[in-house]
Amino acid sequence: MTEPIEFYRGKGCPHCKGTGLFGRVGIFEFLTVNDQIRNAIIAKASAQKIKALAVKAGMRTLFEDGIEKVKAGVTTVEELLRVTEET
Repeated sequence: MTEPIEFYRGKGCPHCKGTGLFGRVGIFEFLTVNDQIRNAIIAKASAQKIKALAVKAGMRTLFEDGIEKVKAGVTTVEELLRVTEET
């Protein structure tokens, strides 16, 4: 059984303009191109297809990296959703 995750929210102050956040922390997605992904790119596959291949090969998405930072208390769920909003 997994342990429940406890989320925190900063109180905010004049320095952070009431957000509870200050400074910047990056979230990252790094695509390593293997033969299968290279062939998909050459074949002009859709971005969704290439992303699916990359995730299958072990790539961690921006959202997944952000979730790890939320769990570590570095950022909030709201901020993660704001910066990773997909259309």
